[in-house]
Amino acid sequence: MKNLLFTLLMFIPFGLFSQTNVIEPELHSNVGITYRDSTFNFIEHNGLVYTIADDGIHGLELWVFDDEQNSLRMVKDININGDSNPFVVSNGLEDILLFYAYDDKGYGLWKTDGSEKGTRLIKYFNPRSNNAYVLRPKEKGKNILNGEYYFTASEVGFTNIELWKTDGTENGTKLVKDINKGGSSNPSNFHIVGDKLIFRTSDSNNDIWSTDGTEENTFRVSSGNMEKHNSFSYWGCNSSHCFFLDSIDGKVELLSTDGTKEGTLSLSNKFEGLVIEQRDIIFIGDYLYFYGLQNDNNLILCVSDGTVLGTKQVKMFPQVQYPYIRFFSFYNSLKQVLFFEMYVDNKNSLWVTDGTESGTNDISPPEFVNVLRFKESPTTDKLYFTSRTESYREDLWVSDGTSLGTHFVNKLVEGNDKSRLEFTSEIIDDKLLYFYKDETGVASTWVTDGTGEGTSILNPNLTNLTRMYHSDNQYNNILFFTEISEADSVRMWQTNMAKVGTSIIMPKDQSNNNHVRPHQFYQIEYNNHIYFFADYYGKGQQLYRIPNTITSVEDTPKQELMTLYPNPAKDYIQLELDKPKQLSIVNSTGSKVKDYDMVADGMLNVAGLSTGVYFVVDEQGKNIAKFVKE
Repeated sequence: MKNLLFTLLMFIPFGLFSQTNVIEPELHSNVGITYRDSTFNFIEHNGLVYTIADDGIHGLELWVFDDEQNSLRMVKDININGDSNPFVVSNGLEDILLFYAYDDKGYGLWKTDGSEKGTRLIKYFNPRSNNAYVLRPKEKGKNILNGEYYFTASEVGFTNIELWKTDGTENGTKLVKDINKGGSSNPSNFHIVGDKLIFRTSDSNNDIWSTDGTEENTFRVSSGNMEKHNSFSYWGCNSSHCFFLDSIDGKVELLSTDGTKEGTLSLSNKFEGLVIEQRDIIFIGDYLYFYGLQNDNNLILCVSDGTVLGTKQVKMFPQVQYPYIRFFSFYNSLKQVLFFEMYVDNKNSLWVTDGTESGTNDISPPEFVNVLRFKESPTTDKLYFTSRTESYREDLWVSDGTSLGTHFVNKLVEGNDKSRLEFTSEIIDDKLLYFYKDETGVASTWVTDGTGEGTSILNPNLTNLTRMYHSDNQYNNILFFTEISEADSVRMWQTNMAKVGTSIIMPKDQSNNNHVRPHQFYQIEYNNHIYFFADYYGKGQQLYRIPNTITSVEDTPKQELMTLYPNPAKDYIQLELDKPKQLSIVNSTGSKVKDYDMVADGMLNVAGLSTGVYFVVDEQGKNIAKFVKE
């Protein structure tokens, strides 16, 4: 993990808090914000960060800040009589942020450049939602085609909900097409494919449409017998096609479209008599996996890239009884394989496929029972899962996609208590946090790398909890999470999945133990700082920030605070230490490769290391030295 080393560098040793690293955040603005639903999330646009908040005076409004101290300010008091209930819909246009807000005349689509003067109403609409909301950062650019934002709304005074577009000006805000002249077409599921916007309508039927932004080129994609469709069901898109299901004369068909009529194709016609199972259809990168039954209960696993030629049978499972497949991967563009569980003849088995018949294999060990909960790596072919024993104890398992690499990890307790495991993070550097609760209700937070020796309690202060929640936001492989203890405290932590890299975030003189909301705590990385709201003194939520990690080897400080020799080294290195230290060796990618207990004489055996560049780091990250292993 590249950032383990650099995360250690950012830990400022403010002393120990019950043997826990403490990171003291910096108060960025002293404006007090009251708790409201759907507030405190962030989005960046043109060098400013926006959020939705209530200062207890003006109601829910849009706020903005930059990296200057005390810069948090309300953009505009749009509704002087209460909440304007803003919700951000797009930061994809070059100069303006688009949002809905409510004033004394109703809801409207607004634009802002972050200044009060530059915050203006574009047009009044009846939006589909009126809940305060901030667009998630990963949705940036969504629904933007040729510099225009596409959205669904009804004009004030009308009830028909149709497709609109805007370039951020009043004159450039137009109805694309009145698709259902007798009512609403309710467009949804927007996706850009090439120079087309593909979307679904929901009126008397569910239809798939395409548009280039002009009325004349906004049409329902259909050809051949698809004119006889009953109702389209949208399933998602890859980089070149959107997929959907259609029921024609009682038969379910899988179709794809590139946004043109001639490019709208039936894919399931390649498999005679195939009845597609609609519950489990899944993307791995640009490939859609699905399965169905054919003839005499032959189960067919299939894959498609959206073209007829690229739609193929992966594997046939002949004459199966009560067949069922459960896929375990979701929209993963980096993974190469798909994990799935198959239930056949009253028995579960774990499988993996790379889209070929030879690469589709049963990887179940003999003692495999089932999969209860699972978490997959976003970058590697690794799956963590839990399996339940006959006594209802949950055990931890891991798989790397091979039979040899699929194994039981660790039994946390002896006996057959009704323990429960719950994954509480994403997989970072092949490591995972999980929440373990035994039958007495005692809970703790653990970290695992898939080995018994690499599975342990993350931190001694995370052993008497009632709940734990992780944030969706991760920066440089740093995970943020909240712990809710039996002492009724809610505090924010960060971790790089190592004990030494796990820290509580709070001032030393904090007086309120309920720092953040467990379900609604957000962070944003902006100008090399992490910003968040917290209440450390019972004065309401205030905006804080902490330094972010260094992101590359080139950015690390040149000074080496520990002296070592020989360098290059072959069998050992000798450090000049002023006192005994707990040390670790980290490779050039940031992954920790070796731990040492308290080292007094400064001599470390490095004979087992491969040739390359390494760093020695102490427990608090204060001291670092670089060496080359021959």
